[in-house]
Amino acid sequence: MTKIKYIKRHIEKIVKECIEEYKVITVIGPRQVGKTTMLNEILGESNKYTFLTLDDLKIRNEALYDYDLFLEKYKTPLFIDEIQKAPNLFEHIKYIVDQQDERGQFILTGSESFVLMKGVKESLSTRNVLIDMVSLSNSEIENRTNFAFVPDKYKMLERKCKPQTHLQTFKKIINGSMPNLNNGTTTNTNLFYSTYCFTTLFNDIYDDRVKIKDVNKFLLFLKVVASLVGQEVNLSNIAKLTNLNYKTVVDWLDALIAMNVIFLLHPYSNNLLKRTTKMAKLYFYDTGIPCYLMNYTDPEILWNSEYSGHIFECYAISEIAKGYINDGRSIPLYYVQSYDKKEIDLIIEGEGGIVYPIEIKKSVTPQDKHFSNIGILKPLGNKVGPMTLICCATEFGILKQNAYYFPVHWI
Repeated sequence: MTKIKYIKRHIEKIVKECIEEYKVITVIGPRQVGKTTMLNEILGESNKYTFLTLDDLKIRNEALYDYDLFLEKYKTPLFIDEIQKAPNLFEHIKYIVDQQDERGQFILTGSESFVLMKGVKESLSTRNVLIDMVSLSNSEIENRTNFAFVPDKYKMLERKCKPQTHLQTFKKIINGSMPNLNNGTTTNTNLFYSTYCFTTLFNDIYDDRVKIKDVNKFLLFLKVVASLVGQEVNLSNIAKLTNLNYKTVVDWLDALIAMNVIFLLHPYSNNLLKRTTKMAKLYFYDTGIPCYLMNYTDPEILWNSEYSGHIFECYAISEIAKGYINDGRSIPLYYVQSYDKKEIDLIIEGEGGIVYPIEIKKSVTPQDKHFSNIGILKPLGNKVGPMTLICCATEFGILKQNAYYFPVHWI
């Protein structure tokens, strides 16, 4: 029997700091990204928290129908898993923490963020800290330090790791970044994502705002969204392709964003860059989901497909986003596209308003031509930092002055 290992999460440091500083800590994210496992690992060191999961029907009924007794029976400090299943508890948690000054009285987790966020905003807004959690980063899988990517050549060189071929990279893209697929729990990627899309996402996305009565319509919606990875989001087109009304498309996309399944990359806004597109682009935090939905299981077939450039871009940008999330920072990521369709794949906004242009190409042989669209940023003058190409090269290198290339597996 394969031994299951715990993969240490970079966000642990942020969680531990918040337990010392806040009365209520809420960790949000989709199911199976490892929220409960991570918190049990952290809290097991203190052995003082009572763990309750509202997936347990008996405990959930106690919380729903006799919450006064529930909070009398279970004393703080409490770790309550899937708190959104008993939203009435928020008011009572507020009352308890207002009577005491201890930090870390309640640690809450949730995956259905509409209900969760409503309770947090209405009852716990000034008493609680929200921590986003997403699937594993490549650095976590490989047990390396976190990297909030900034195009600094010295910091880049510190990331040096063993070479990886382009097909090894695309195998990782297909396998995805869920803990159960990387810790020895399960090896059947296709079966895992089939269950995840048909049951986990379908059930978790259903709440008072989002009504999903037909799992097949939802699966078609997911497939259309997966096909649009790395492309501009046109809600009307999605509605047309799925035969859903516009409001349903908006609600379902909002739900996937709220649950940290997908995220949007917005165009960079600056008064000097007047003629640029205003539409956001769509990405998944876990590339295994769109690969499953698009029926890609073989790295070589994916590498040679028309989808390869988009999914490679998704992988690179999601890894960079995870680095900032795991560092407890906001995500300063954008893109730029002119009206004549010249584009820079990624912009990182640094301190002092400096923008770092990043091009993302699956190429194994970096070339100067990959920076051909840099002229879009000319109006920004000296506010433009060094250029970086993220690609499938095996080593870090220099193309010309202030223009570097960086292997995607070093992120």
